[in-house]
Amino acid sequence: MKKNRFGGRWATFFLAAGLFSTILISCKEKDADKVGQRTVTDIINENPEFSILKEIMHHATFSDALRTQDATFFLPSNDAFNKANIASASMITRMSVDSVKWFLNSHVIKSIYNVDSTLPTDSMRTISGKKIKFVKQEGVVNVNNAEITKKNVSASNGLIQIVDSVYVKVK
Repeated sequence: MKKNRFGGRWATFFLAAGLFSTILISCKEKDADKVGQRTVTDIINENPEFSILKEIMHHATFSDALRTQDATFFLPSNDAFNKANIASASMITRMSVDSVKWFLNSHVIKSIYNVDSTLPTDSMRTISGKKIKFVKQEGVVNVNNAEITKKNVSASNGLIQIVDSVYVKVK
């Protein structure tokens, strides 16, 4: 006499199909689960190397301006401020908010430039209108005599070039 295995086969099929569909559904990535690339503002806020710049940026309520534009950012680190005898942000935040915004915009160019390939060989104007000049010698790039110490740090809204000194005079 033959055994009826029809019920066992269907049960195995449904169990395998259910397991497969559960795996497929659970592996789908939702937009809310995705971690996007950080903006320049996020990098400044999260990195202790930029604590002085962070304080200046917040004083001028400039955070959102650094989130929205595609640009090249020449960011001075805390060491750069110390090299310019600026020990704390208060030396800059005591200026008018417009002067602080001018100072910050003097470190931003509206287009994205990779230091190794697309950086202009002459001078340009920053968002504030300040003229800056680039000099490239033996792999070292300077912007207004400030050496770019970390090149082409990627952010979702541009490229960051970290400079070793403040090339804008604080008024």
